[in-house]
Amino acid sequence: MHVVYSLASGGMENGVVNICNRLPQTQFRSSVCTFEAGGPMERRLAPDRVELFNVQRRFGNDPTVPIRLAREIRRRKVDVLHTHSWPTLLEGLLANTVARVPCWIHGEHGKLMNRRRQVIAQRIGWGMSDQVLAVSSALADRMTEEIGFDRGRITPIPNGVDTKRFFPRDGNGHRLRGQFGIPKDGVAVGMVARFVPFKNHKVVFDSIAKLHRLGLNVRLVLAGDGPLKDELVKMAVDLNISDRVHFLGIIDQVDALLRAIDVLVSSSSHNEGMSNSILEAMASGVPVIATRVAAAMEVLDDGRAGVLVSPNAKDELTQSLKILIESPERRQHFAQKGIERVSEKYSLPTMIRSYGEAYLRTAGIDSPVDAIEEFR
Repeated sequence: MHVVYSLASGGMENGVVNICNRLPQTQFRSSVCTFEAGGPMERRLAPDRVELFNVQRRFGNDPTVPIRLAREIRRRKVDVLHTHSWPTLLEGLLANTVARVPCWIHGEHGKLMNRRRQVIAQRIGWGMSDQVLAVSSALADRMTEEIGFDRGRITPIPNGVDTKRFFPRDGNGHRLRGQFGIPKDGVAVGMVARFVPFKNHKVVFDSIAKLHRLGLNVRLVLAGDGPLKDELVKMAVDLNISDRVHFLGIIDQVDALLRAIDVLVSSSSHNEGMSNSILEAMASGVPVIATRVAAAMEVLDDGRAGVLVSPNAKDELTQSLKILIESPERRQHFAQKGIERVSEKYSLPTMIRSYGEAYLRTAGIDSPVDAIEEFR
């Protein structure tokens, strides 16, 4: 049983859906419990493979959540409980104690809590679990550096990307832009990210404005939503680039969008675990510019499979964008390197198999994982 706060749009949620939909049914029976119902990722779960249910958090730190969660765990005779990130850690710990689940695994996906009481709670909670997972080696290192948890107890399992869904376009992407209402002219720079502070859209807006003033024909395509949207819309107007910035909202066809753009930017300042949008862009043959945070250096092979820039470095980002915008050859170079890197290190079947192995190993079952199942 997976326990998540919600199945909102995000990398962690995407990973949980992929794991549940694709683990071999010959060995695993998956369910997902949310504390907040109605997230858009819910509709991606295969109802014939995965049971979805909700233990509603009625207010703040609702003390009834662990009790009700423990009841659902017992009802389903759960063998392995897998909680995800801080919002489910303490509830999972208490529910596990009440329900006496044979195995409890906790996974972290990027954001660590740094207040003193939270640091202590994470250290204790992780220590009481049977297995601690992280989505990258970089995140596992941060868990040790910031929380003081034993690095030897953390198993990194990198995210994987579905290369049957995310694959390079055939020819020029300009003809694919129409379905998203994006004009066909210019180089399309894309971001697939929530409008929240640490995603740092503002530095990209500044760079696009500067490139526009230099006379480059560039467009910024944004997939996502969030609390900063109104502020970003105003910023586009203030920078005189409102006709160059395209707000698409939350979209289901991210794969099609990536084949329609020319460059992907990930400008996060912190808090990342391993960016799914970076992996998906690389698999789609889209060159990536990313900040040197978390796993980006690991994924982009220290700059050999993409361009790395410092966080909040406007001039560095602007110059890197200018080079790629003006050089189709450089874009093609990094596109090919990205495809090769994903194929070698970040396939979805490899990720699913690694989670399956972690579940079997933690449960004390000495058996290989059966063939990973196809699911569309």
